[in-house]
Amino acid sequence: MTTVLSNDTAFLHAHGIAVSPATLDKQLAAAVGQLQRTLYGESRDELTEPELRVLEAGGFDLDPRVQEGADPLAQAAAEYAALLKTSLTTATVAARLGVDQSRVRQRLAERTLYGFRQESQWLIPAFQFVQDRLLPGIGEVVLQLDPELHPVTVMRWFLTPQPDLYVEAIEQALSPRDWLRLGYPAEPLARLSAQL
Repeated sequence: MTTVLSNDTAFLHAHGIAVSPATLDKQLAAAVGQLQRTLYGESRDELTEPELRVLEAGGFDLDPRVQEGADPLAQAAAEYAALLKTSLTTATVAARLGVDQSRVRQRLAERTLYGFRQESQWLIPAFQFVQDRLLPGIGEVVLQLDPELHPVTVMRWFLTPQPDLYVEAIEQALSPRDWLRLGYPAEPLARLSAQL
């Protein structure tokens, strides 16, 4: 039996995301709710017919792999979409902090505020803020991040409890964001962020 895929489903599958648009929408909603790589095409799409024949004759399996459980590419795409939707513009950050947009762009250039480019504009993830203030010490931590890290990697690190940030008093590991939010020193985080 031949399955006919919708254009949206075919597009997702062609980019290695083996879920339906409805499932991806649910994952996006979950990623936004929790907000706490570049996608690549299928091997067959990037090869010529002679290359495909040679590889298949050599025993290589070029068929898409069925994912057990959640599709990690779909999850990353959903998290990235959530990050795009919840990040702030330089104008919004300037208004929040009571500074000019030029000061926000200066901090982005100095890498004391984390942001990433989407087309022609900067987007600044909201996890760096507590209400209308930046997290204390965020500049020291952001400065140590590798500028080549993908925004989803940075977001996951900031929002995931780290074993190195275990606090005896509460018997719990904190996320880097919570560590700074609760007033712990930025220096240990700066060391950790340099290792990402």
